[in-house]
Amino acid sequence: MSSADLYVEKIAFQRYLSQIDCLQCGYPSCEAFIEAIKAGSTKPSDCAFISRNKAYAFEAIEKITTLWPDVPLLTHPRPGVTGLIELNSPSPDSLVLVSGNNEYTEQVLMTVLGTTICPFFVIFIDTDGNTVDMSMIYQTLTAQRVSESIQSTHVEEKVTVRELMLPGLASSLKGDIERLTGWNVRLGPVCAAELPLFLSEIWIEPEK
Repeated sequence: MSSADLYVEKIAFQRYLSQIDCLQCGYPSCEAFIEAIKAGSTKPSDCAFISRNKAYAFEAIEKITTLWPDVPLLTHPRPGVTGLIELNSPSPDSLVLVSGNNEYTEQVLMTVLGTTICPFFVIFIDTDGNTVDMSMIYQTLTAQRVSESIQSTHVEEKVTVRELMLPGLASSLKGDIERLTGWNVRLGPVCAAELPLFLSEIWIEPEK
């Protein structure tokens, strides 16, 4: 069976490096350095300008793409859970993540979030079991449904800042969600596996 596109090729690794091509890593460019990381011939920490957190984030992506489920190319929706999940004992200033309630989408996202001890609120919106990309096509991920989920989960009572992170594939909903809910919408990456780099300042490695 064919596998679904999880958009790993959309991860913009270069944006997370200094881009000064200093050559200290032994490679002729940042792009070459990234290719060497992917090939396993060097480590992210070999870049003198990468913080410890960001180096771990690069490593976490490699781990994620080997651990997450093999997602088949879907022909039918697969509804998972809906509602609010609290990970790692979130506090009122923890980030609120939003995604769809497709079973595989949830497995992928939880695999990603399992690589950090950072606390999150996660809301799985009822998208009729569609993945985020398909829910945009079938219009089952909407500003109205996001608003309804915010209200039904009472997440606004748990946070001090009304801001949520929306998957990059749903970027067209940003303005409508902000107008309907009064919340600020921060656009996340297209590929869930990019989250460790996108949030590297808070993506803390679990103790081994």
